[in-house]
Amino acid sequence: MGTYTVIEINSTFIEMKIYEKKENGYKVLEKVTEDINLFKEIKDKDEISLEKMRKLCEILKKMDNLSRDYGTTEKKIIFSEFFKTITNFPMVLDQIKLKVNLPVESIDLSEKTYYSIKKLIHLEKEVFSKKESRLFFNLKSFSSGVYLFYKGELSINEHINLGTEKLYLILEENNINSKKAFDFICDYMESYVEFIRRDVGRKIIKKLILEGELEEKLLKLIFGKKDLKNLTLSELKEKIKFLQEHSYNEISTKYKCSVPTAKLMVISICLIISFADYFEVKEIKFLDFNIKDLCALEKFYPEIRYSFEETLWKITLDSVIDLGEKFDFDREHSEFVKNIGIKLLDKLKGYHSLGLKDYKYFIIAAYLHDIGKAIDFENHSKHSAYILENTTIFGLNREMIEKIAFIVRAHTSNTKLESLYNYGFKGEELIKLLKIIAIIKIATSLDRGKKRRLYNEKINLTKTNLIIEMDTKEDFYMEKSSFEKQSKLFKYLFDLDIELKINRRFGEWVPILERTFTTER
Repeated sequence: MGTYTVIEINSTFIEMKIYEKKENGYKVLEKVTEDINLFKEIKDKDEISLEKMRKLCEILKKMDNLSRDYGTTEKKIIFSEFFKTITNFPMVLDQIKLKVNLPVESIDLSEKTYYSIKKLIHLEKEVFSKKESRLFFNLKSFSSGVYLFYKGELSINEHINLGTEKLYLILEENNINSKKAFDFICDYMESYVEFIRRDVGRKIIKKLILEGELEEKLLKLIFGKKDLKNLTLSELKEKIKFLQEHSYNEISTKYKCSVPTAKLMVISICLIISFADYFEVKEIKFLDFNIKDLCALEKFYPEIRYSFEETLWKITLDSVIDLGEKFDFDREHSEFVKNIGIKLLDKLKGYHSLGLKDYKYFIIAAYLHDIGKAIDFENHSKHSAYILENTTIFGLNREMIEKIAFIVRAHTSNTKLESLYNYGFKGEELIKLLKIIAIIKIATSLDRGKKRRLYNEKINLTKTNLIIEMDTKEDFYMEKSSFEKQSKLFKYLFDLDIELKINRRFGEWVPILERTFTTER
């Protein structure tokens, strides 16, 4: 692998970096930045004009040609969250495909949040330290991520309807000048983060870590060659005093930038200061390691990507368990369902095409399938799905949540197969989800009474049968009845008979005495 190109498309600029792999990292061969102001395009119509699309494609074409000059064949495009609000975004993608032939199919608009946390893990080696707590504020376009790493764990994971570009539009609509911007942003921010402060409680936050899509460029325009890693809160406060004394036009002239960029400068600094003051944080740190650089690092060194994924998955699981605890879930039951379900999936690898992501869907569903019982027992699967669909879990985007909610909604025995065709999933995607549902039905049935009556599972597979053998010292009628009901979908989807054999042990002191009960087939 020689070179790799990453292009970032934002609301105010398009930037390309061309990387070359080196023994201990990478080298930036070329960096090109082109300004493109899309704010005015969406203010009234929430869409990008054809003229701007043409300009966007022209810039991308030039960048693509330059990248080819370096012999680059592999490229990645990252879009700002800003584009989520644009109604004709699919048209933008189509134009890029037609006119530039760049690989837009790999775009995931939620990906930037994931990369932001990877950047945090990469640069803040002690983020999981139990000695200090760190509040991470991911300043995005229209909504921001707030994460509190406390005593080595992620204890707050929230997304708030607050971002630099959203504030830009509000300031525009209300004609708020630079002098009034700070007070307005303080009031506006407080209304969105008060509930987070309640969760913080008496926790002492040692450091505020900042990361954003535009802030690196904006702050470097203001502070010049100063290393942002050494930027202090007092320096930001001094700078905002200066900016408040000048109009946006005067600021744009001084820093040789456009008026929209000048407004974004003011908004960014106001937001950072108000956020730090609100949470009484004295020390800030800005992560100026570019996300494009992180993309290159992962591309050149797959082992680093794998390490990131392991850490991120651990945070996701911690978030899932935390949600379960909020609704008083039975963790031992959930662990039972997860463990036996994984064994079944592994044994049946030749009968499904489930990948790592599908396994994760199953694990999350195993932990959260019963949380709806906190609302109502009879319709708990529906309530569990509702809670999932209306909450935030670290590392899961909307599409993932919908799939997990689908699994949870269908895990009970009274769910009819015909009703599952009405949820919008089609083809191979639907078959995968149905097979996960079939497994979770089996796994939950084996602990129907939530007393772990059955244990020591042994799973064997023949050409026509899946045989589950388990031990017990107690009556198991509830599990046997549930198993017979829940196994119907499995037989239909896997085209296998399934058999449950129970070894009834009357006492540890007479291990020879045992009887075998087999479900009717």
